[in-house]
Amino acid sequence: MSASQIPAFRLRSRDGTAEESLALAGIWRRAWIAANRNAAFIEPITHWLRRVQTEFVPPAEVVLAEREGQVLAFMVLMRRNGYVAQLFVEPHLRNQGLGQALLDEAGVRMPNGWKLHVATGNAAAQRFYERYGLVRGAVDRHPTSGRERVAYHWHPSGPPRRRG
Repeated sequence: MSASQIPAFRLRSRDGTAEESLALAGIWRRAWIAANRNAAFIEPITHWLRRVQTEFVPPAEVVLAEREGQVLAFMVLMRRNGYVAQLFVEPHLRNQGLGQALLDEAGVRMPNGWKLHVATGNAAAQRFYERYGLVRGAVDRHPTSGRERVAYHWHPSGPPRRRG
């Protein structure tokens, strides 16, 4: 199927159903595995589902990208802090504009600017954010996991645009 034949996706806010929570947990786990191929241990799906159920609640806003009723990607926003807390795309669906559309939506919902963090070992995500036009910031450690991460920022000097 060519790119022009792929049905369009749409963005929507999370409903919070049990089925939807499981879909988000599955995408999150699969995307984490894809980004951490050398991980010695991978948490079971129940770990990710528990995190969805406890972390993806107000004041967090969850935006889904879906096609024909199937969730393909998601983003978690903390609007009060101007922060994109999570952004994950189903690994086999990367490079179809899902991540770009979610970041564009972050700019609409947080027009004064926002930031996010990504693991320093996740080179693919860093390349994506840099192509999108985010500005690389400081490296620090995640307050809970202790993993090294790098900050990226978007400022409203112009509309967010993906480069390259």
